[in-house]
Amino acid sequence: MASEIVNLTVQIVMSHAATTELTPKELVAEIKQIHQVLSSLDLEGEVVSPKTMAPPARRPKPRRVKMVESAEAKAIQDEEGPDLGDPDYMDFMSSREG
Repeated sequence: MASEIVNLTVQIVMSHAATTELTPKELVAEIKQIHQVLSSLDLEGEVVSPKTMAPPARRPKPRRVKMVESAEAKAIQDEEGPDLGDPDYMDFMSSREG
C-alpha cells in the first residue's frame, strides 16, 4: 500500500503542478501535505474532507511597475531618421545585409 500512496501522490501533484505555477518550496509542501493525507487514509481508514485540510498558502501578487520613459528616450524617438528612399540609407542597409 505504501507504493500506491507514493504513486497517487505523484499523480495528484503532477496534475496540480501542470496547471499551477509553484515555487520549489510550495511544491515540496504540497507533496508532503498530499502524502500525509493519503497516508492517514491508509492508516485510519476514514475519509478526510477537504475542509479539514489546511488551505495552500497564497502567493503574493507580483508588483506592477509603471514604466516611465526617460527624456533621452523621448528625444531619440522624436528625431526623424532618413527617408526610406534616401540613397544614403539604402547604401547603409545594403552594407549591413552583407
